[in-house]
Amino acid sequence: MKRYVFVFFIIFLLALILSNFSFLLREFIYSNFDFSLFNQENIIENIKDINTYKVFISKLDVYNFFSYFILMIYFISSLNHLMGYSGKKSYESSEKYGSHGTARFMNKKEIKKTYTKDEVGWYLGSIKKTHYKNKSNKNYCIHPVSSQLNMQINVVGPPGSRKTTGLVYPNIFHIPRVYKALDEKADFVITDPKSELFSNTSEYLENMGYEVRVLDFIHLKYGDCLNSLEFITEEKEYMEVAQGYVSAVTSALGGKKGGDPIWEEGEALLLGALIGFVKQKYKDDVSKQTFTEVDKLFNSEDLRDPEKAKNFFKKNGITGAAENLYNKFLAAEDKVRAGILIGLGIKLKLFAFKNIQNLTNKSTFDIKKIGRKKDKPIALFILMPDKDRTYAPIINVTITTILNQLYKTAYETNNKLEFPVYLILEEIANIGKISGLNEMLGTMRSRRIYPMMIWQSLSQTKDRYPNGWEDILSQCDTHIYLGVNDKFTAEYLANQLGKTTIKTEGISKKPDRIFSNNKPQSVSSNYGSRNLLMADEIMRFDNDKLIIRQRANYPSILYKVQYRYWEEKENISKFKKLSELKEIEDTSIKIEEANIEEDNKVFERAKLEKNLQEKEKTEEKVLEIELEVAEEIKTEERDITENDIFSESILDDKEEIDLEKELERM
Repeated sequence: MKRYVFVFFIIFLLALILSNFSFLLREFIYSNFDFSLFNQENIIENIKDINTYKVFISKLDVYNFFSYFILMIYFISSLNHLMGYSGKKSYESSEKYGSHGTARFMNKKEIKKTYTKDEVGWYLGSIKKTHYKNKSNKNYCIHPVSSQLNMQINVVGPPGSRKTTGLVYPNIFHIPRVYKALDEKADFVITDPKSELFSNTSEYLENMGYEVRVLDFIHLKYGDCLNSLEFITEEKEYMEVAQGYVSAVTSALGGKKGGDPIWEEGEALLLGALIGFVKQKYKDDVSKQTFTEVDKLFNSEDLRDPEKAKNFFKKNGITGAAENLYNKFLAAEDKVRAGILIGLGIKLKLFAFKNIQNLTNKSTFDIKKIGRKKDKPIALFILMPDKDRTYAPIINVTITTILNQLYKTAYETNNKLEFPVYLILEEIANIGKISGLNEMLGTMRSRRIYPMMIWQSLSQTKDRYPNGWEDILSQCDTHIYLGVNDKFTAEYLANQLGKTTIKTEGISKKPDRIFSNNKPQSVSSNYGSRNLLMADEIMRFDNDKLIIRQRANYPSILYKVQYRYWEEKENISKFKKLSELKEIEDTSIKIEEANIEEDNKVFERAKLEKNLQEKEKTEEKVLEIELEVAEEIKTEERDITENDIFSESILDDKEEIDLEKELERM
């Protein structure tokens, strides 16, 4: 449209100039070449005079014909250019012909029909270029909850592609606004690199009636605490939490690709068993169901000493899955067990830090409320450092616990959450592999759990989920590409956009014949195929625009709408410092006191056991002495009895001899 306006503007300007030129040229010739006519005052007067233009239109003479000819030449050349006959175009799209493919982008009418009918859902972008304003706009495009497609969105955007300002901020503002008039509200779980999302949106959320909660894994100092083990209620969660933690540490440490999985699996096996131990051993004491207690248990002599370790779980009455996992650990060879102990010891080092203990030893809010009907919806910000992944394992456990709890909550409410939960997982790759994510994506829609997973590239997705990355992508009906920097993602998207049919023209010319004015030539049209966008074209794609690929629809191109929070006039929410939040209570003193008390109990118990053992030994000695005395008495009695018998036998013998002698005298 702009090209048409420009062309007609030039024609109008050219007509204005030529009409004055023709008038002056005519006057110049009629005046016998009087050059004084070309002074400034006369020219301006001619321009202002309406007769100049009337003469140009009405009088058909050689002067005007010359101007008409120039205008006609320009008009025809411009028209040819606008209609595509300039000869510079190498091909034209012919997807309607469709012999080699029918891929194309949506037109504006189709975009409006698909994305502008319902405001309740994920914000995507805009048909027109503009800045974000938190109000209804007919050009804003929304993927609605009412759509037949699922609400699972996969986003790809390298640094500088406006992931945060063009997608995350608009959704944090948009969703509360559109749910405000509804009976139900929407809960948020948001991963927040650098804490900027919290600082720039929390005031708005609070004004919209939200209960804002913060888990601070940047400073480990402000906001709330969450003991993830407190919310474990099923034995299968032992391994889910353990696997997520161990794999996140491996990823954060740059784990070797293709290494022997026995070590990571063995570490998860032992950690799952220890989690089960504290859940059973301290089932009536939530304060002991912590990772700090797991770490303490891991460092105990009962686990380190091979002889004591054999009966450690049985001695403490641990049964079920925890005992089974532990027995599998014990079944490994001595060298393997030693390697697993060393590896897990390194991975549990985070819980040696006082601030981590403070953050994970108790819960200051109930995650069971997320997804439940309540007076105030919840917005939970999980702050993550963007420069390293040191705390990724604990964040991974937190996300896994929340997801498991959402499913348990849904089960209690007819398999459907009372409030929908929007998960905005920015920099999801830094969290590590979320255990069971592939399986959960298949059922999230029915539970009303709506995830937006944001990656820097699909290479990250493949790296974190080497055996399931394509499955993750296939379970998201909507894919947003804010920009592409790597070859793998560019080639993947090029293939996903599909092939289109193109029409090309070939012109062949024969050499001119002698004495002939004819110039024979032939024009041939051919149809071929090409990708709707080539990989290199994707990597050069306009940074002001984004590409949406959605199941059952043609792909579309939208403008990114940036929330310019750094400009005061554009601000929707006042900046809130993290330091304004309440500091986390230092529980390390209480833990130390509890440990001392526990140590005293252990000491008293050991002392009592020692006294009992000494008493038992004394009683055994007394019993031995008594038995010896009794045996001696029995021996003496036996000797006396034998002597009496011997004496009686001697008397009997003597009596017989006396009797024999008496008989002989007789």
